[in-house]
Amino acid sequence: MRCLLCNMPLYLATHGVCSQCIKNLPQQNKVCHQCSLPHSLTTERCYRCIEHKPNWDMLISTSEYINPLKKLIHQLKFYRKAELALALARLMFLAWYKRRLSEGIIIPDLVTCVPLHHVRYWSRGFNQAELLAKPIAKWINRDFVPYLLVRRQRAIDQKTLSLKDRVKNVETLYLCRQNLSNKSVLLIDDIVTTGNTINAISQQLKKCGATYIQVICLCRTVL
Repeated sequence: MRCLLCNMPLYLATHGVCSQCIKNLPQQNKVCHQCSLPHSLTTERCYRCIEHKPNWDMLISTSEYINPLKKLIHQLKFYRKAELALALARLMFLAWYKRRLSEGIIIPDLVTCVPLHHVRYWSRGFNQAELLAKPIAKWINRDFVPYLLVRRQRAIDQKTLSLKDRVKNVETLYLCRQNLSNKSVLLIDDIVTTGNTINAISQQLKKCGATYIQVICLCRTVL
C-alpha cells in the first residue's frame, strides 16, 4: 500500500497517508475554537460566535476545503472510493487527538454523524459521514449511533443556494427522538461550509437533552 498523496510506500497500509504528508498538509493559522474559522482576537472564540453563538460547542477541522484533502473528498463522495474513508477518518482523529493532548478536551459519551437522505444514499451507496464516524468511535472507545438523527425530507442541494436560503433550507430538516439527557455528543461530517446543517442538528440534539456537542469535520470552508 502506498501513500494516497505522495505514492511512497507506507509503513502501515491502514494509515493511508504517510507521516511526512500529514506534516505537509496546509496548516490552519489561529482559528476560533467554536467555529474553526480564522480570527484575530486574543480570545478563543471569534466575534461571530460571541455575537451569534452556535448551537454546537466546539468544532475541530483537519484543513480548509482545499487540495489535497478536497480532491480526496471528491473521490470518496463522487467517485465512490469508499476505501479512502479509513485514511481520512484517521486524519480527523489525529486533529481531535492533538486538541485533546494540548487542551484536555473531553471524550464525548457517544458518536453520531450527519444523516444522508435515503434517495442520495441509494444513489451513492453509502453515507460518507457514517464511513468517517464509525472508525473514530472505535478509536475513542465510544458507542456509534448512526441513526440518532432522522432526515425528514429531501432538501434542495445546499451548494445551489445563497447563504440566506441555506439557513431556511435546513431549519426543519432534522429530527432527534432519543433521550440524550446529560449526554455529550460527537457529531461527524466531511465538510462544514456555512455551519447551518450542523447548527440545525445541534439544536435538535440539545432539545433532546444533550449538554455538550463536539463537531469534527475533515474540511472547513472559509467563506
